Amino acid sequence: MFAAAEAVRIRPHDLLKCLNSLLGQTNCARCNSELPPAVQMVLATRCRPSPTLSWEISENMTKITFIQPDGAAQTVDAENGLTVMEAAKLNDIAGIEAECGGACACATCHVYVDEAFRAATGKPAAMEEDMLDFAFDVRDGSRLCCQIKITSAIDGLVVRVPAKQF
Repeated sequence: MFAAAEAVRIRPHDLLKCLNSLLGQTNCARCNSELPPAVQMVLATRCRPSPTLSWEISENMTKITFIQPDGAAQTVDAENGLTVMEAAKLNDIAGIEAECGGACACATCHVYVDEAFRAATGKPAAMEEDMLDFAFDVRDGSRLCCQIKITSAIDGLVVRVPAKQF
């Protein structure tokens, strides 16, 4: 199943929808959306139902919207406990390079946190402030998304990706 998911680049949320469909559910239990065509193809050709499995969308998911410099938006479901950077990388968000892998040792995961979520995401720690000195076009609300932990308190978070990272 995971090899098939990798072959068609299924996002984690779509993989859960795929698993639900193996149990005879055609729509996502959380968002009621249908499976993407690529997932339907994989299911039709490679997967068989297993009556012993029971999969649901985790209640520990938070919605995050990434807005690109051109205004294009991509909303993802991210697991609580991850960082916003990890969610971006898992969902192939353009413009989030994360060259240091989340060690707060670069500024290539720089984002602008929407004003409505600045209090909930908190202020940058001293080390993050130092790394933001290397970021391009730092503004109010600039954060390194590797330092923002995903919790239900930031459900609906909106971040903007800068035009370039360095």
